[in-house]
Amino acid sequence: MNYENIPFKVCGSVAVLCDLWTPEPEKVPEGGSPLVVFYHGGGWLFGDKGGWGVARHWRDMLMEKGVAFATAGYRHKGYGGQMPTTAADCADAVRFFRKNAAEYGINPDKIILSGHSAGGHLALLTALTQDKFRDNWSDKETECRVCGAVPLAGPASMQFAAYEKPVFDKRVRHLVRALVGEKVEDPEVVAEAEPIRYVERGEAAKLPVLMVQPEEDQIVPPGMARDICRIATEKGYDFRLLPLEGTGHCWEIPETTEVSPAAKASDDVIYDFVMEIFGLEK
Repeated sequence: MNYENIPFKVCGSVAVLCDLWTPEPEKVPEGGSPLVVFYHGGGWLFGDKGGWGVARHWRDMLMEKGVAFATAGYRHKGYGGQMPTTAADCADAVRFFRKNAAEYGINPDKIILSGHSAGGHLALLTALTQDKFRDNWSDKETECRVCGAVPLAGPASMQFAAYEKPVFDKRVRHLVRALVGEKVEDPEVVAEAEPIRYVERGEAAKLPVLMVQPEEDQIVPPGMARDICRIATEKGYDFRLLPLEGTGHCWEIPETTEVSPAAKASDDVIYDFVMEIFGLEK
């Protein structure tokens, strides 16, 4: 069943919306459907909950096994949102589905977050910080608690200039400002939005993460995913890296519109990872 434009959070006169797809009843495992919540990309500046195309095939594979799939909006700068508002919205989507799990046939203890680009960053940040981010419109009683994350080309750091392609810095600098506001020069403010900092400090939630990162990404330096996985491993976290060779930021072969073979093959790896974390038979 498909539920469209569910208002999972109402902020004054602004409703933050999500869509939900649930599997056929006969496919739902005991205890309810596990759920993947997906956050769209758009550089923390634009985009909406319809931007989940890179997940289309593995979403369908998972739904055949009884897994539900949701795509959640959030207030980015285009809608007056920045940190910590943006992160609070992402956490509130999880709280909504956990609170209303019985209504939608969802298992509230089996939720994985995913997203592409800026949405991948927000999925990772929300998963690692769990219940940290709330605002005046947040559900005060329900926890944001998830059991894994699959960021797709999501930046783990805001320090773009520190990586091997400094050309990214000028292009992305205004996007970092779109997320953190005018305090972009304040390292403490920026660090609050950086998943890698929570891992470095050992403050991240202990859950499995699959970092999916194109090796020819034109926006997010691939070194970010390698760094957070290396640091996480040293700290005892379960981080796994899936590099996509010959693949650009949006899964295309650079300078073409064709989806790369590596990106197509990643569907099976993501499927296997999610099934493993949910404890379902493949």
